[in-house]
Amino acid sequence: LEMALRLKDREGAEVIVVSRGPARPGAEAQSDASARWALAMGADRAIHLQDEALLQADGTVIARVLAAVVERLGAVDLVLLGRQALDGMTGEEGPRLAEVLGWPSVVGAVALEPVNGSLRVAVRSGGGFRALEVPLPALVTVDREVNKPRYPQGRRLINVYRDPEAVEHWTLEMLGLEAEQRTPLVRSRGRAFPAPRTLGSRAESVEELAQALARYIPRPT
Repeated sequence: LEMALRLKDREGAEVIVVSRGPARPGAEAQSDASARWALAMGADRAIHLQDEALLQADGTVIARVLAAVVERLGAVDLVLLGRQALDGMTGEEGPRLAEVLGWPSVVGAVALEPVNGSLRVAVRSGGGFRALEVPLPALVTVDREVNKPRYPQGRRLINVYRDPEAVEHWTLEMLGLEAEQRTPLVRSRGRAFPAPRTLGSRAESVEELAQALARYIPRPT
């Protein structure tokens, strides 16, 4: 978001933020709060995608949904995403979305600059950086280590939260997605966690510690 806002500061671009989450208490409030915070930071529009189907959506479905959002908005020159979500850590949504849109994509940008209808992007490469250039429209995922986010102005934040219509609420039906397009190809079968570690005992003396360590010393045969 900060990278998008810096582009707006330099180029006068319109910044539209899209958040997604189910239409239920708690989850809805979190997604709505994120969208309002983005508006307070300087975004021009905020859209909250509300649908229970998003709870089970995999990378393929998310890419289809976001592509439908881009097509509904129209005249989108650049899509910026984080490199990967902190919960899934898959890093697949950006490349998958670019595939659906048929756009060029760059992963892990640390800087970018529009130049004559194209986009110059810097990415980390080994111990340094590499410069890339892609035609617009394009999709770029942003490295999380760059661009410290700005804080919103207090008055703007208050105004955003006072406005009940500040965030636009969209559903998958509004995007015209068929049932099969919303069906995930990958389903979660549950989670497993390693067994808890067995707590050891504390040695009260050097002699006791030496005796405990001696049990792990191989004896000559």
